[in-house]
Amino acid sequence: MKWTQNRNSILWPYLLILVAAVLRLTVSQPFNSIPVFSCILFFGASRPKREFPIPFLALVGTDIFLTTHRYGFALSSDHAVTWIWYLAVMLLGAAVLGTFVSIPRVMGASLLASVSFFLASNLAVWTAWGMYPKTWSGLWTCYIAALPFFRNSIVSETVFSLLIFAVAQYGKAFMPAKQMQSTCS
Repeated sequence: MKWTQNRNSILWPYLLILVAAVLRLTVSQPFNSIPVFSCILFFGASRPKREFPIPFLALVGTDIFLTTHRYGFALSSDHAVTWIWYLAVMLLGAAVLGTFVSIPRVMGASLLASVSFFLASNLAVWTAWGMYPKTWSGLWTCYIAALPFFRNSIVSETVFSLLIFAVAQYGKAFMPAKQMQSTCS
C-alpha cells in the first residue's frame, strides 16, 4: 500500500497537478520556476499506477494548448520527450518514493528528474529545431543556452519536492490512529 493512501490524502496529489496546470496556463513562467515535476513525482509516489493517465492527460493537454495557442508554434517531436518524461517521473516517484520517503530519497529523485529532463529535452531541441548547428559544438551551445532555465528549474523542483513531501508527512501526524494503522500495514 502507498504510504499516503488514506481518505484524507486522496485529493492532495490531484490538487497539486491542478495547481501546476493552472499556474502554467495563467502565470508567466519566469524561467521554468513552476515545479511541475515535483507535483508529478508526488503523484507517482502517492497514487496507484492505474491513475497515472489523469495527470498525464491534464499536463499534455496544457502543453498542447500553450504551444499551439499561447506561443503559436506547431507541435513537434521534441514535445514527445516532455510527455515521456511526465510518465517517467511518475514511475520514478512510485519506484523510489512509493513505499518509503526520506529527505535523501526525495532530493535524489527530484535531482534525477530535473537533470535527466534537462539532458533529454535539450538534446531533443537540438535535434528537432534548426536553432543550433548539428555538431558537438552546436549541442554544447544548446545546453549552455538552457542553463538559466535549468538553474531555476532544479532549485524550484528540489525545494518544492521537499516541501510537498514534508507537508504530506506532517499531515499524517493529524490522522486518527485507526487510519494510521491501516496505512502502515
